[in-house]
Amino acid sequence: MKKNLMYLVGLFVVLVCSAFTYQHTAAAPTKDDITGIALEKEMRELIQLGVIHGYSEGEYRPHEEITRGQFAAFVARALELPEGEPAFTDVPASSNLAKDIYRAASAGIVNGYGDKTFRMNQLVTREQMAAMIDNALIFKQMERKGAVLNFTDAEQINPSFRDAVVHNVNDGIISGFKNEDNTYSFNPKMEANRAQAAAFIARMLHILEPVPEPEPEPVTGYSVASINANKELVPGTVSYASFDEAKKAVTNANQVVTNDGKIVSMSGGLVISEQVATIYEKADFKTSMTYVNAQQEMEYIDSSESYVKVNIAGKTGYVKPAEVSLLPDQMIAGRSYYSVVNGDLIHYVYSQKTKTAPNYVAGKAPSFLTAGQKYYSWDGAAFYNEAGQHAGTAYQYFTYLPARTVTNYSAEELDDFIEYMLKDRETLYNSDPVKYVRYQDVVNKSKLKGLGAYLKEAEGKYHINALFMLAISFNESDYGMSEIAQTKNNLFGLKAYDSNLDAAATFEAPTQSIDGLATEYLNGKYLDISRSFYANGSVFGNKAVGINVRYASDPYWGQKNAGYMYRADKYLGRKDYGKYQLGLTNTTDLNVRSQATSSSQKYYTYPKSGMPVAIIGTEVNPADGATWYKVVSEHIDYPEGYIHGAYVTPINVAQ
Repeated sequence: MKKNLMYLVGLFVVLVCSAFTYQHTAAAPTKDDITGIALEKEMRELIQLGVIHGYSEGEYRPHEEITRGQFAAFVARALELPEGEPAFTDVPASSNLAKDIYRAASAGIVNGYGDKTFRMNQLVTREQMAAMIDNALIFKQMERKGAVLNFTDAEQINPSFRDAVVHNVNDGIISGFKNEDNTYSFNPKMEANRAQAAAFIARMLHILEPVPEPEPEPVTGYSVASINANKELVPGTVSYASFDEAKKAVTNANQVVTNDGKIVSMSGGLVISEQVATIYEKADFKTSMTYVNAQQEMEYIDSSESYVKVNIAGKTGYVKPAEVSLLPDQMIAGRSYYSVVNGDLIHYVYSQKTKTAPNYVAGKAPSFLTAGQKYYSWDGAAFYNEAGQHAGTAYQYFTYLPARTVTNYSAEELDDFIEYMLKDRETLYNSDPVKYVRYQDVVNKSKLKGLGAYLKEAEGKYHINALFMLAISFNESDYGMSEIAQTKNNLFGLKAYDSNLDAAATFEAPTQSIDGLATEYLNGKYLDISRSFYANGSVFGNKAVGINVRYASDPYWGQKNAGYMYRADKYLGRKDYGKYQLGLTNTTDLNVRSQATSSSQKYYTYPKSGMPVAIIGTEVNPADGATWYKVVSEHIDYPEGYIHGAYVTPINVAQ
């Protein structure tokens, strides 16, 4: 470590002497605006690491002054800090930098002011950057040592920052500006720019790089590693020519196949998406089935050198190995689970990266589940206890309730529930104004207030359940308080692809965003049975069935929406739960007809099996004695239709 450190210090002295003289060299036009600057190397290093993001292709603005919020975010990303708690009254959760600022604050790297503000838009000075870098190295438990401070302007350094500057000088992160008389100055009050910030952080990362102990050359290519009693992966010592050869060499469940150190085959465990991962129907990757965002769990089934076979929401699919990581059962320290709390089914969604498990209400807890126990389920219906034993199967009513149904609740009752939910958020804010600052004055400012009448009007106009649409708005707009909702009257995040706030659709009033959801997205795509790509069932569903298959990368988007419907129904008197018998179709190319006979008019066809239906009643065909189900029609032009009873399987919902 000392040898490397001395090398780095020497290197940094050379670099920093000219570090802050920024002039582009005379050269041919370049593809970006950092080519040729003095700190190009450091900026490219942080860009490669994903610490610094550009404004557009090739535009990084190296000479632009940097704010406290931006520098805190850079440090948090560079160190991959764990999640933090809100700590400042002026850093709204809707800010793109909020998450990183709170991560840095929780680690003690950045501090606020006495009035509990952070002042994220205030420009950061060189001495402030030195303090944050010093705090970061303290957080990483690096030894801090002093040095002689020979800067000609040392007396201008704020006393509270002096030690930090001394430590940074010792580490070689700072050497200062060379004066004409060959002395050096620090310029502590100078406002720093993005390139200077990159230099400080890049050099900090080099200081943190451990010097590896001499060890044998690692085995490259395919190898068989083992998992020890401490849940640690012990690398193999033999290299195999192919995946198949390595897999044949596995002799027990505690062994896995690795390729250059990455697990590529195991006996069982979790498959974790490391980015937005596409799940395909077959191993040839020609037809996509669905997709999930990063850090989502799938069940491992099998793998080869070219694919990983998974179970997602009870359906088998294939993912590309580069998009996922494999976590063997023996190495699992935490995972997502369900539990029962006050009769409600609560889903805890675990992140292998942050080691946290935020939760949401999924619906009614099935009677066969016991409070205080953990249960696992891939589809939210079939549950298994911690021993892997099947506890029972029960579907969530609102997860599988078709959108063409009608809620029993009036406009006034919907407004009553909206008010109830907003007051609940107000209570949260009052309990911790810093953590829940986004809900300040929620009862008056929420864009959901008073929407009951229009939701019922839209229900009749668009043939979409009013409570169904309200549930989505709660989920997508953060109770009507998200930045998009507040500034653009957009309750559903419409066109805010990848959280791009600028691209989000703007509406003159919140009611118009309801129209947009209903016409362009639901009736225009996801509820249109003729749109085979989008039409996977007119229910919230999950990643196997329903709108959630294609609408959102969050695999639990549908269950979260259904949870809001359940909470509304529970609060308003349980008038909706169980109103319809629910079922799943059990064959492909299934016709829905105008009457209970196969000779009647065909309204539409379900090309896929497993489509949810809402059963209104049954009729017996007198000619052949066959039972037909009368169902809520998926076709907007027909209120109801008939399906032969042999082709629908009624499902049990949680009781």
